[in-house]
Amino acid sequence: MNDAYLISQIVAVVLVGPTLLYLALQVRQNTKQLQAAARYQFVEATGQMHSLTVGSKPTASMFRRGIESYARLDPDERLQFGILIGHFLQIYSVMFELHADGLLPKSQWHAVLKDLEFILDCDGGREIWESFGKVGLAPDFVAFADAIFREKPGSYKL
Repeated sequence: MNDAYLISQIVAVVLVGPTLLYLALQVRQNTKQLQAAARYQFVEATGQMHSLTVGSKPTASMFRRGIESYARLDPDERLQFGILIGHFLQIYSVMFELHADGLLPKSQWHAVLKDLEFILDCDGGREIWESFGKVGLAPDFVAFADAIFREKPGSYKL
């Protein structure tokens, strides 16, 4: 009976290794799938937002003028511009969290960061950020973006 018990313990130890290896591979595969989903989510979200701008000359004009000077927009355009920039900020906030969780690769985070720097570096983006852009966003993202806002790094221009 003792020998049977010892043999069962040896078999159990031998089987634990492959099981742990299998589980590690499954976790790795799941992480890759989550990263791929985060990449796609970024492309999909920004693509939808950009489609709104490029799909309509009046919207593109409002966006360009809002970037240059928020004060030159009429009240309806300010509302449109605020909603558009606010939605971009929500996308950036989600991408910030995905990057912090290791689900958004550095290469895509770099593009998000450059977009965020651009928005916070332009007149209209600063106005939206300071007026109401921070409301409802994750505190960690707000602190991160505020640091960018204060530093005023060189960003690309449209």
